[in-house]
Amino acid sequence: MLTALLATLLVFVAVGLLLYLVALLYIGVRAATSHGRSASPDRAAFGGLRLAKGGNRDRLAGGWTRGIEQWRIDRCIAHSRRGDALRESGDLDGALRTYQAGFYLQPVRDRQLASAVANHHTGLLSRLIAVTEDVQGGTVRLFSLAKVDRALNERSELQRRFLSARQSGDRQRRREIDRLLARNRSELLAALRQLIVEIQGSRPAERLH
Repeated sequence: MLTALLATLLVFVAVGLLLYLVALLYIGVRAATSHGRSASPDRAAFGGLRLAKGGNRDRLAGGWTRGIEQWRIDRCIAHSRRGDALRESGDLDGALRTYQAGFYLQPVRDRQLASAVANHHTGLLSRLIAVTEDVQGGTVRLFSLAKVDRALNERSELQRRFLSARQSGDRQRRREIDRLLARNRSELLAALRQLIVEIQGSRPAERLH
């Protein structure tokens, strides 16, 4: 009986993983196809059919990467919307956890998506400030809030430098920026955890007065 249950569970897991991979493939191919339609390759300019095919492969790879990034960013944006719903229902703890999960802390390889992420983070920070005001009765006095804001500003600057380094092809510079982005990610995650704890800890103190 136990063996049959385990076998059934493994089948469900395998099917779920397969559907997940198919979804990723669909997103990447769709983005690549859309990008390919908007492009107008000139075979003569590149000296023949072989190079044109190579260019198509590069565009497909770029479209795949952008499609995956777009999907991941959209998931983070969805977190902010779920956090809004939780906040409106009065579940501030749930909203805080959901907002925290909504930060996208991976390097972005597309300038348009990088701008969208920066705007998304600004919106999340505004939401956290609003929750803090809800908890503290209209005042914001959390030290970690300034740390989160500073880390986000630093990350935006590092993201800009990351895109410039990719365009220039300077591998050494890119490795250095990758290291700085990783350090910033760790600092930002720590500041966010501290901020959530401070917001949650300030609520009982306010209720005692």
